[in-house]
Amino acid sequence: MEEEKQEHSFELRSEKVRSIVGQIPPSLVRYGITVIGIVLLCLLAVAYFLPYKQVYSGTAIVHGAAGTMRGDSLDIAISLRFDNKRPHDASGQMIYMNASKCTFAGCVVDLSAIRDTLDYQRTVCRFKVADIQTVENQTVNFQIVQSSGNLLLQMLGGI
Repeated sequence: MEEEKQEHSFELRSEKVRSIVGQIPPSLVRYGITVIGIVLLCLLAVAYFLPYKQVYSGTAIVHGAAGTMRGDSLDIAISLRFDNKRPHDASGQMIYMNASKCTFAGCVVDLSAIRDTLDYQRTVCRFKVADIQTVENQTVNFQIVQSSGNLLLQMLGGI
């Protein structure tokens, strides 16, 4: 009943009033589109400046500190078992070993693609001699952080 009154009152108005009532104000449309565009540009800028990093973690077995000496660092072969995902090429990436008392960094020289029956991969890494001697003949946790450009490129790469 109330709807009929509203329709009836609207029909009593002139053609000019009906055309004004039925239009969206053009300034509201312009400002709305402008605000939506600015918000989208801000989101794209944030995605462009945010770095995209892959973090690979797992356990490492450091057998013995015997390897090739290079100044104050040592190239040593260790065994890495990744938790869920594996890097395709980790050469040159930083590896962080988390021992019970300390955390130290090294560099991955070569990561073998071959895994043994316990799912470990043989890896040659470069560490400082003093750091690697603290975890000799132990199993420790590790992390490899690999930077892969920015978030925007990663999102667009999936398209």
